[in-house]
Amino acid sequence: MKKISRFGLPLMMLTLLLACSARESGKGAGSSQRLELHKHGIILDARYDPRLDNLIPGYKMITVAVTNNSIDILRLNPLKDKWEITDAMGRKRKAINSIRIKDPSLFGRLPQKVQQLIDYPVGISVGYSETIDLFFPNNHDLNAFRSIGYYNSELGTDFNMMSNLESPTHVPANQSAAGPAPETDPRFRK
Repeated sequence: MKKISRFGLPLMMLTLLLACSARESGKGAGSSQRLELHKHGIILDARYDPRLDNLIPGYKMITVAVTNNSIDILRLNPLKDKWEITDAMGRKRKAINSIRIKDPSLFGRLPQKVQQLIDYPVGISVGYSETIDLFFPNNHDLNAFRSIGYYNSELGTDFNMMSNLESPTHVPANQSAAGPAPETDPRFRK
């Protein structure tokens, strides 16, 4: 019993400290979206973390975890696959999926370990996940992105995930088109 109380209290304090720090670090730490495509056996988890800005000089990143739960290898092609986001203001922003192709001189100056981490994969085996880094010029605002779209050239399929547009961090794409709220609009009165 003495052993339990001697180790229990520090363990409990450590757990509470970690929980508090995890909750605090989540504040203002960017945006994230999840899309499960059961028909295709693919799960996409996209996240923007502003702490990664300029990790690759001149670029911001959105990290997408792609999980392949299908019955075949998910083939990827850095030349033909297309990624884009819709930012908080409703503007479409095309992503760069391969710095190796877009900016080979910058890619060559990066440490080899970083090159391996950010390089666009050519496939994802069944039952595995792979992280894909999407790059945008530094002048793009990626906070509170509304949606992310992905075209897989091998499947010839578009995948789009929308975020929660009712969130207070999202701005309507066309403020005038938003219209009055139902409670103030005379058309909705009884």
